[in-house]
Amino acid sequence: MHLAIAGSGDLACYLVEEFTAKGHDVVVLSRSLKPRFDGLPKVTQVVIDYSVESIANAISDCEAMISTILDYSEGFVHVHLALIEACKQSRLCKRFIPSEFGGNLETHPEQPEFYFRTREPVRKILREQTELEWTLVSVGWLVDYVVPAKNRYLKDIGPAFPIDVANQTMVIPGTGREPVNVTCARDVAKSLVALLECPKWDKYTYITGEKTCWADVSRTFTEKYPALSISYKNVAKLEQEAMMDGDDAIFAEYQLFSVTGAACFDDATVQDQRKRFFQGIRFRKVHDLLEAVDKDNQVIV
Repeated sequence: MHLAIAGSGDLACYLVEEFTAKGHDVVVLSRSLKPRFDGLPKVTQVVIDYSVESIANAISDCEAMISTILDYSEGFVHVHLALIEACKQSRLCKRFIPSEFGGNLETHPEQPEFYFRTREPVRKILREQTELEWTLVSVGWLVDYVVPAKNRYLKDIGPAFPIDVANQTMVIPGTGREPVNVTCARDVAKSLVALLECPKWDKYTYITGEKTCWADVSRTFTEKYPALSISYKNVAKLEQEAMMDGDDAIFAEYQLFSVTGAACFDDATVQDQRKRFFQGIRFRKVHDLLEAVDKDNQVIV
């Protein structure tokens, strides 16, 4: 299989590793060449300007495209519309996965609110066309942030994630007992490999390592880091902060995401899709990531 990956950031690193490990060829599309992909077998980098023509030329041999572009501006919409149009014009590339990788898009498509503003126009375009097969991928919380920065490709996202490993602090949104699904990025990548190998997709795809809650995560984490300082932020405070401007509002919306059910998946749907799409994948839990780092402090989980 020839796969196009739009974007060359952190999640793309996992995708490149897992797709090429299965023998697939990968074309990485970005505005500039990235040293991290130089010389890798079965990987081609193509510099594009995200015009339809440049994308179409780059994906001429590709059978599917996954977008990993992370952008909360209107530019996200324009780029994705160009990606979709280029796939439509392509002779081969008729499967497309937009950059989502968030919560339960079926039951809580509007959360976080700042995310919805740029994602919904792309979802609407996909729903209204018939040329491409597509799916919206939900992963809940990417949980790699429980390990030190050197053990993951994902960069720190600050207060958006409850645990700050470097400073040994945790701010739990709500009561901490609200259920959330969590997943590590490499398992997402492995699952996308399996999904691309399947003949037919669902409109919504759920990938998850485990359903847990932040209170349980804190107990697991303190077994390794007993000095962890834990505090709580109630919903009223989060809602107040979400009304503010700037990064504080974005961080508050991320935290509210944990307490509203937006990061929680239906267990029956998860198990059904695991049987149909993801057999043979071992989905890791929080304690598995911590154990992996204990065994090898240089590992990228």
